[in-house]
Amino acid sequence: MKVHSLYGNKVAILIDEYDSPVLSLVQRNEHTYDEILLSQTRLVMQDFYTQIKRADEHIHSVFITGVTKFSKTSVFSQFNTLFDISILPHFGSFMGFTQKELEENFDFHINKISKKLQITRKELLINIRNFYDGFSFNGITRLYNPLSVLSLFASGQFINYWMKSGSKTLIRQFLLDKGLTADQFPGMVVDLDFAANPGKIDATPPEGFLYQSGYLTLRHNHKKDNFFTLDYPNLDVRSSISSLFLENLNPSWATIRNSRLKLIKHLKTCNATGIVQVFWKLLAGISYQDQSTASRTTKAKKLDSDIREDAGGKLPEIAVRKLSESFAERIHKEKGDSFYRSILQAALWMAGAAVTPEKDENRGSLNLEVTFGDFTYAFELNMATNAKGGEKAARSGMVQARGTGYGLPSDNPILVSIAIGRKEKNVVAFFSERDGQDMGSLAMVPWNNPHVDIKW
Repeated sequence: MKVHSLYGNKVAILIDEYDSPVLSLVQRNEHTYDEILLSQTRLVMQDFYTQIKRADEHIHSVFITGVTKFSKTSVFSQFNTLFDISILPHFGSFMGFTQKELEENFDFHINKISKKLQITRKELLINIRNFYDGFSFNGITRLYNPLSVLSLFASGQFINYWMKSGSKTLIRQFLLDKGLTADQFPGMVVDLDFAANPGKIDATPPEGFLYQSGYLTLRHNHKKDNFFTLDYPNLDVRSSISSLFLENLNPSWATIRNSRLKLIKHLKTCNATGIVQVFWKLLAGISYQDQSTASRTTKAKKLDSDIREDAGGKLPEIAVRKLSESFAERIHKEKGDSFYRSILQAALWMAGAAVTPEKDENRGSLNLEVTFGDFTYAFELNMATNAKGGEKAARSGMVQARGTGYGLPSDNPILVSIAIGRKEKNVVAFFSERDGQDMGSLAMVPWNNPHVDIKW
């Protein structure tokens, strides 16, 4: 009212992250939260927006942003004149930089960094697009994340700015609580109603939560109108969520970071043996039974206590194991043999490789088609009962890789066949070749001590 009277103009109100008070109360521990406190917070927010509604004669416009859908939060019940522009086509380029805007407005920075990195302007633009482009509100218009682009221009370095800008712990805990892997969302088909109304963030399915959080974005489904497919926007986001999934399997960030750096090096130099070695070390660091009290969920600890009480204070060790079942064991049971492919795919994504799972070729289906720079890899993963059957399983996988890998639109792909022992839960054999030439192999791994650093 004061501003209106002083300047003679109605006021424009801008509210960013309106839902922050609600999100701060949602505890990512199996989606439990204080319902009473959450309701009280929503009442306070509702009162706040009611005051804005009452001052309508002094207000020119109100612009609100947030993660959750306002129609589902019960805070705008008295503020019914809001119009959702999130997925409207003519607002598709409203939030973020388009390709044209990037090139026209940041010409100085683009030329400066291309000189610094000693690459052409064209090469730099391709790298920027791969790393930071791809967000979409309508499934068609692609946008750059402004924060990531500006951070790149400020530092001159291609790093994962997305993870630094958000809550790494919250997303990692969400993946942990829900037993989610990084590979299960790309390609998921959703309809227009999902895009417009993904649901309350504290009750929506996993794809709704990750979509609203910006980890998943829309891609137009050309086969059906009003349908979309979900995907990670770009390398930045895909690499970030892959590393969070791997951290849930092996909490050592140093190990995950080390694995990423080694994979990048091996992918660049066509070192198939090195790639398999990193994969082996990742699998060797996974805990399938976590019996530490600190790592159990609140729900599991309460169940543990209740069962002990019912049993007169005595609880068989097997029951403790079931209650404190690790993240890895849960995923292993749900995904079966594809669990190992999920780990390899996440590791390759983390390193920045483009991965196409279950690539259908004329001569069969390929587990993973991987592109990194100028090189293409064809991966086949087969299961063996134990280490003794590893060589046979790996050779069988190589036959499959030859039949499908050479059908790839690439000259001389590197074929890699890996055998996983069900008993050992790790690599027990592998073969690799390029254009018929051996690129490294191992027929059997000594399994006396799976944590020993094997000399390959």
